[in-house]
Amino acid sequence: MKILVVTNLFPPHHADTDDFRCQNVTEVLRDRGHTVRVLTSTCGLASEVGHTARAFGAGAEGDALVQRRLRLNGVYGQSSVCGLGGLRELETRNQGVLREALAGFAPDLVYVWGMTGLSKSLLLALRRANVPTVFDVADGWMGEELRTDPWLEWWHRERVPFGHKVERGVLELLNHRTKWDAATPTFIEPGVRRMPAIFDRDPNASFKPNAVSSFQFRRIYFSSQALKTATAAAGFRVSHAAVIHPGVDTKLFHGEVKPATAPVKKFLIVTRLTPECGVATVIDALRLVRAQGVKATLTVYGRGSSSELASLRTRAVQGELPVEFRSGGLLRELPLIYQSHDAFIYPAEHPEAFVGPPLEAMTCGLPVIVTEDHGVEDLFRSRENCLTFPSGDSGLLANRMLELVQTPGVATQLAQTGQEEVVARFQFAATVEQIEQYLDDTVAQWQSA
Repeated sequence: MKILVVTNLFPPHHADTDDFRCQNVTEVLRDRGHTVRVLTSTCGLASEVGHTARAFGAGAEGDALVQRRLRLNGVYGQSSVCGLGGLRELETRNQGVLREALAGFAPDLVYVWGMTGLSKSLLLALRRANVPTVFDVADGWMGEELRTDPWLEWWHRERVPFGHKVERGVLELLNHRTKWDAATPTFIEPGVRRMPAIFDRDPNASFKPNAVSSFQFRRIYFSSQALKTATAAAGFRVSHAAVIHPGVDTKLFHGEVKPATAPVKKFLIVTRLTPECGVATVIDALRLVRAQGVKATLTVYGRGSSSELASLRTRAVQGELPVEFRSGGLLRELPLIYQSHDAFIYPAEHPEAFVGPPLEAMTCGLPVIVTEDHGVEDLFRSRENCLTFPSGDSGLLANRMLELVQTPGVATQLAQTGQEEVVARFQFAATVEQIEQYLDDTVAQWQSA
């Protein structure tokens, strides 16, 4: 099968994230005999000069399998584009790149991954191209960005400033919108000029679950049931979607469970640094633990905004706490990072869609402490394969950390159970088999429709 992967970020340029799933899956699909090409953004390139003119298949950085040509808008350090002129230029660029990819590569299937920061009109173009399309959804871009996409919002909001309304009305009166729509789609449904029920609502306002039919995702799977439920609650019709949990490459991630005689002192977090990452809660908990005379330490491995990192560093320094911050970026580093620590903490303060790090930690033989709000109850069970604490509660987190320190037998038992379950249920190879079957079924259904 010829598969065109469309995604906002792709290693080694993945901004302040450390999500290698797309790369790992595409590599295995190639190993299984599929021809895979990746279309991604220019994010991370020193310059865009020359990239706009390259034909598909002559990729940036000497990699013919990866095209870095799409432009992001206002995320991961990329400049924000607003105003009709700038938005139309951006849309024309991204739509043209996608059309060249479809025409030059002629894929049997388009495989859409992260869409954060990308033009959402690309979804309309894919629908019109009538090519089998599968969506892998592992973050909140649908619920958080689709209704606030600046290009679609410019055309579909009813409540806009007077000047905006006049300019838009003139363009429609002169039939320019219809002419532009072929190259830069604006009509979500044929003949419908405005969608105030979607674009004029407060983005935080709730719809009835599965109520919004304008955006169609015929073939879609989520990385967790929690994310699927949240997306349905945001209004999008995804009740038919599958759930395929991220797998762990046990050939890369492995380690021995430490015996009960081994001390538990070195705690680890692997996360993207955001205001909701929960690292501040762990730093506060570490202060409470050390106040009990325990010489525990914390390593925070990950990247994020400079302001968030500075805030966390200041919190640790003011508390005179042994917290080491290490920048992520290389997948091969992670197994050694896990293996050199005694326990892992997953402190996310909102339901996460992608929970790779705690599963990786379990595979490497570490006991894991997770928040009760992790959103993946089918993965983590308190006192069976992990310990839990209420989100944001540094006091109870400190108690869980002390429990591992003071009763290492508990730490060993949790680590053993966790490792056995991940190996049995969440092997990366099994995940890719599920994905491959889902892709095959998609093409078969499209052909028979």
